[in-house]
Amino acid sequence: MTSNPIQQRIELLGDQWDTWKSKGKNTIVRMQCNTGEVEMIDTFYSWMIAVDTPVEDIAFHFDMPFTTIEHFSAELIDELNETIEIWNNSVKDERIDFVQVDWKPDFTLYEKKNPAALFVNNFNRLAQVLNLPVNIYTVAIIKTRLQIKYFTKWLEYAVEAGISPKVKFLVDDTYTNPVFEILAKNNTISLITIPVNLDMPKALEQIAAMGDPDDPATAYRSSFMKMMNAMEAGKETEAEKCGKICIKIAEEHLAKDPYWVMQIVVIFIALGNDKMRYKKKDEQLGYATKAVETARAGMQYFSNDVAIVLVAQALMFRATIYFTTKQYQQAFNDYEPAFNIYAKQGNIQLAIEAARMAAKSADKCSNNNNGVIILAEAAKLGKYLDPDTARASTFAGIIELLVQTKFEKYISADEVKQTCISLYGKNWIDVVRNWKKAPDTEAIRLKETELIHQDKL
Repeated sequence: MTSNPIQQRIELLGDQWDTWKSKGKNTIVRMQCNTGEVEMIDTFYSWMIAVDTPVEDIAFHFDMPFTTIEHFSAELIDELNETIEIWNNSVKDERIDFVQVDWKPDFTLYEKKNPAALFVNNFNRLAQVLNLPVNIYTVAIIKTRLQIKYFTKWLEYAVEAGISPKVKFLVDDTYTNPVFEILAKNNTISLITIPVNLDMPKALEQIAAMGDPDDPATAYRSSFMKMMNAMEAGKETEAEKCGKICIKIAEEHLAKDPYWVMQIVVIFIALGNDKMRYKKKDEQLGYATKAVETARAGMQYFSNDVAIVLVAQALMFRATIYFTTKQYQQAFNDYEPAFNIYAKQGNIQLAIEAARMAAKSADKCSNNNNGVIILAEAAKLGKYLDPDTARASTFAGIIELLVQTKFEKYISADEVKQTCISLYGKNWIDVVRNWKKAPDTEAIRLKETELIHQDKL
């Protein structure tokens, strides 16, 4: 077993797969893991098809997002056909023992009452063509995590269609949101669950500790990961203890490398964030103030813009604490300089958000004129945005607040109008009024699906 903690866990998943895949009469295998382990499951899927792994099963990855129950089978077959054509026609690594796969999709293998049968029957036929030895399977790794309700129904149809004993469908799930739980309970014979617990926080600590023991960065990374894991586990005292170790290491080496200032600020902000969950507002504000003071003091070490941007980040963090604790004047006093820094540095999106929150703070403490001034300055930044960036930012929130004021002293109504038309179109005022509303994702999905199938006709 290799000493790399990540590789160890990948190989552990391989051992679990090999142990569980042949148990009972299952045709669907669910790997159930902790939420933070989903990426490792994806890595395992890639590892399964690598040349130098012990997994002998022939696995096919399906990345096609789920559209509709009626069309999903055909889309999977299209993806499978493309994969096989690439295999048959591409130049191979010399380590690969190439065998031509004589399989073509057969769209006559459908059943009117079962929309999953078309794919199941074609994949079963592929397993026949491959003719793998006993306990070696043809595996369909279906990675879609969209439209789970309908995808689950499609899997039920797949079970009814009769998945071959030489085939495995592989999906993954989490303990916190077990979307396939009902499917598992209703199909105890055909579906088996592999319980996964990789202890990824421990793995990350082990990785952080790897390296030169005399390098302070190694000790810092180790303590930093322990701090983050303690925060995740709700261990307040342990998190603070590890954070202070990080700060001590950084301070000891600051004279040799000024970039340790950044690490100190990061730790103060992390500790301040952690105090939020315990509702310790005074301690949270204390860490935020230390972050601001450290960032400002760090400006002496840098000749570039690193320090001033660090100051802006620290100010935004403290301003947010002031705002949530209803200390609005103090919040404005932090948001305003953060806006000026971001605007000067050309970070338009963060400048816009700083201005929006500064204006809201000014309104709360009856400092309306200063609020209008900063809104007007932020509105002028709209000329540097493109439509996509504008919609991804809170620029519409700036305009929403601005048009409620007497702003013409600081920016003309025509400039505001022309900027908004260029970004949102002629109906810009509707976009501004509704910018906080979430888009109708189901309507968008159905429209996209309709367009996809129109293209195929």
